[in-house]
Amino acid sequence: MRMHRSTLWLVSITSSLVLLSLIVAQVDWRVASSLVFSIDYCWVASGIALLILEGLITAARFRLLARTATSYGDCLRATACYVVMLILIPARLGEVAGVGFIVRYMHERAGAAAASLLFQRVFDVIILVTVLAAVCFLTFGGLGTLPVLGSTVVVTTLLILLLIRLEALLAVVVRPVLHRRQEKWPRMFIRTALQVRMVCRHHINWRRGLKLSGYTVLKWIVNLSAIACIVLAVAPVLTPLTAVGIGIVYNLAAVIPIQTVGGFGISEAALLGSFSWMGFPLETGAPMAIGIRLALISAPILFWLGVTLTIMISRP
Repeated sequence: MRMHRSTLWLVSITSSLVLLSLIVAQVDWRVASSLVFSIDYCWVASGIALLILEGLITAARFRLLARTATSYGDCLRATACYVVMLILIPARLGEVAGVGFIVRYMHERAGAAAASLLFQRVFDVIILVTVLAAVCFLTFGGLGTLPVLGSTVVVTTLLILLLIRLEALLAVVVRPVLHRRQEKWPRMFIRTALQVRMVCRHHINWRRGLKLSGYTVLKWIVNLSAIACIVLAVAPVLTPLTAVGIGIVYNLAAVIPIQTVGGFGISEAALLGSFSWMGFPLETGAPMAIGIRLALISAPILFWLGVTLTIMISRP
């Protein structure tokens, strides 16, 4: 296990350094210098404030799925530590750290904590993919706004209703691999699926599922609005819809199977690729991508500092 983690760290650091060096090599420092003075910092501050609000919503979602009686303050501590770890360590270890913080501060069992995070991730992917499809149809499909938004709401609702009935769905998915349960990866898949099924059976009802859906939709509205604010602060020539699309691409870059430390390298590459695809030259897009990324990673750090200081001040 120690060797595996050491290898993961080595691969992640190497990947981040290689990707960052390729992006920094594209920077025209005269363009970067002029960009610093052209940014609308009020929009940047608004975006960071919205990302901090997203942290509060995430803590509420943690509390909703908690199987133990826990305070909102404990959920805030777990959330703050979790989100800051996601930008400090490799992604896979960040999720493991998230489970550890839920166990430590919210007094959950490790299996329930892992199932909770997995359940939230599935809801996140549903919302992101459907919103991405809506943005693509609005941008390239030539369809009206109301038909696209209406279809998006219907599809999202159906997917969420299906997910609320995940217990029955998991039974169908797991059954074909039961005969391979002695193998490593099928065994891990079956164990995780059973943990999620147990959470669904004993903890997720229609009311809680709908609340989770509402929190998730609100979380992503806030998240994408925040990223759009920061993108428009750096590139005001873009439309708000395009800025939202960049936010979706930025978030989906996290699932690209390239191990990096805290997403450094791959996130900047996703932003640079978006700007390049929209016609910005590389020497302009590179400093824009780096500037946006710096603003985005400052939010979880400020959120963690705020939660930590609040807890320290409130102690008798």
